[in-house]
Amino acid sequence: SHGGASRTVPSLPGAGPRLPRGLVTAGDDGDLVVPPFNVEDINDGGQAVVRVKPLGAGGGGVEHSSHGGASNVVADCRKGMVCVAGREFTYPAHVLGDEHDNQAVFREFMPARIAGFLAGYDVNVMAHGQTGSGKTHTMFGPPGIMERAGAGKLGDGVHKDYGLFPRAVIATYHAVQKLRAESGGARSFVLTASAVELAGGNLDMVVKSRKERAQAMRTWSWTACAGVALDKKVHPPRLYGMVEVELDSMAAVQRMFRAIASRNTAATGMNDSSSRSHCFVWLTLRAYDRAEDAVRTSRMQFVDLAGSERLAAAHGDATVKDGNMELINGMITNFSLSMLSTAVRAMVRSKRSKARVSSRSFLVDLVALLEQSLTGTAITAVFICISQAPANASQSKHSLDFGSQFAKLPIGRKRAARWRKVRGLADELEAESRAHLAMLAAGIKGARYQALRGAMATDCAQQARFLKQLKDRHESSE
Repeated sequence: SHGGASRTVPSLPGAGPRLPRGLVTAGDDGDLVVPPFNVEDINDGGQAVVRVKPLGAGGGGVEHSSHGGASNVVADCRKGMVCVAGREFTYPAHVLGDEHDNQAVFREFMPARIAGFLAGYDVNVMAHGQTGSGKTHTMFGPPGIMERAGAGKLGDGVHKDYGLFPRAVIATYHAVQKLRAESGGARSFVLTASAVELAGGNLDMVVKSRKERAQAMRTWSWTACAGVALDKKVHPPRLYGMVEVELDSMAAVQRMFRAIASRNTAATGMNDSSSRSHCFVWLTLRAYDRAEDAVRTSRMQFVDLAGSERLAAAHGDATVKDGNMELINGMITNFSLSMLSTAVRAMVRSKRSKARVSSRSFLVDLVALLEQSLTGTAITAVFICISQAPANASQSKHSLDFGSQFAKLPIGRKRAARWRKVRGLADELEAESRAHLAMLAAGIKGARYQALRGAMATDCAQQARFLKQLKDRHESSE
């Protein structure tokens, strides 16, 4: 476990109003009692959270440098201060130490964000830090837990070691079931999940082969070759083409756990179980209102960033000429994180200069997919994870530098997604799908956007299917 037993989370200076404890039941079943959402509930310092990994936890890689009991980190949870090798950081609204296990972190930051998601707001939750600092533990749990959960070995409830995503998806699943039961037929809901790895390309984690994709989509054979592609022209930029799994049962939730377990990891000199890609997992909620004949879509995005790493420490004397793919992955990861850091600093400067900064200016998909957090339009929580191991001091400072800049980003006005008339939306999806399919059938050699058209056609098919399900469920409830 990352921390000790569950205990009360202390109030921290500058942390803003306490989150309403009534959102979470006293039990450990992930069930939520969702009150009317108040957007002020998320002014809780969630953009400036530092989580300090327990000294020597995990024991692998450069954590060996802490075996003598020495730590280069001094953290004061009540004052919101972290000092690394003599350098002090005072920007955090929250500093989470050994006493904050995953359950405590979830209860402190996630209930209001889940309530916002259910109320139609977009939400981003992100973990950032060097390799081996506890990001994946925070987001998903310890190594191997998603594989065991996906195999049904941990049951349907909330395991004590679950990270933020499994706790949130179970809580949201039960909350949607309650909303459906309490709506009296006035509204119907479809909750889905999807997951993508960002490395050298974009990989759908739910399906790994063309045959699986065709079966999952339950539609024409062209979907078997449709991949995942990013459209930077829409606002916010988003990926198209990944399979959305409807979370209509705990078996479907476990299927998503299996998908996450397929993430690429490898042992390096810095971490015995290093994630070799950025992992994005989305929950999407579509709500249909009977009286208005309208649908609303909100998304909650969980981002476990791949860790930055010192290439010499992680891969020794390996070179690109050796064909060492883990070294190449490390270089790609470091470049994308550098671009993200540059984008954050540019956004912060633009607050003073009023200059417009576009995520399209940056070469990596990572920046575009985090646009809503960078511009402040999504409800956001970012966890800067640092290690106490003396050998990690320089990387911990870099992570805290990033966090100090991220905390300065503008907090834009949060708006719920708008309701869209179903009749017009259904016609729009059908027309768009026909256009994409026609272009695909034409097979124009070298067409720049063929991959994106295939991905968008996949997305149209899925949206149309879920729209039909919303209508059918409403009619069956009458």
